[in-house]
Amino acid sequence: MQNVEDAPRSWGGARQGAGRKRVSSKSISIRIPEDVAAVLDSVEGSKTDFIVAAIRAYAKTSGV
Repeated sequence: MQNVEDAPRSWGGARQGAGRKRVSSKSISIRIPEDVAAVLDSVEGSKTDFIVAAIRAYAKTSGV
């Protein structure tokens, strides 16, 4: 009979492709004035997409 310590383990350990996929984004937290919050509340769809588009447009026009 085999000892429990000598028995091959069939579970656990790292597996290729397991776990969460890496993302190329960063999470931030900001405080905004009430008037800006009202604009964001009126946005239909993704607020994240709206903010990203607004920042990219601002950066393009201001040369940042």
